[in-house]
Amino acid sequence: MNIQQFTETDARFARRYVYDDAVVVAADLEFTDADVDVLGDTVIVVRPDGEQFELSVPSTPTRAFIRNGVLTIEMEAHA
Repeated sequence: MNIQQFTETDARFARRYVYDDAVVVAADLEFTDADVDVLGDTVIVVRPDGEQFELSVPSTPTRAFIRNGVLTIEMEAHA
């Protein structure tokens, strides 16, 4: 699923920030304990209870992490 589908189906808040050199997507997950991994253009989030979801992003993320319940995905801006 993509970020828009993820936020619509689960009524979660997400915002996209566009800077000169980067695009950042931040989504409130409402949980703080999870592992995040990046595989190509997919961000994988796995909770300790085994629940897992995959988010497709428009370009390969340079970094993805969770802090205080907010999933942050950083990508390079396209020229």
